[in-house]
Amino acid sequence: MARCGRCGLWESYPQNDPDRMWAGACLWYQTRLADGFVYESRECEDFFERFPSMSPKEHFDYKIARENIRDGYTAGRRALVFSLLAVFFSLFSIWGTP
Repeated sequence: MARCGRCGLWESYPQNDPDRMWAGACLWYQTRLADGFVYESRECEDFFERFPSMSPKEHFDYKIARENIRDGYTAGRRALVFSLLAVFFSLFSIWGTP
């Protein structure tokens, strides 16, 4: 269960913000929440535990880098499988012809 105010991707607005309608925004989903809804429990797969030494912008940059590395890894595995299948079929076609 995630809580938006405790996520590293949550950026609260400053106290002297002229428009005090919103408490802050989620940097990942680009949603804003009012003060009463900040710490509600949510089903959020992208919840990222806040590190005290990092700012929300640093959390956001780290999350983007981590997502890009995961995407690159899955694309690389998929390419490896397709290339191994291509080698198998080419070798099979060489040995299969009389």
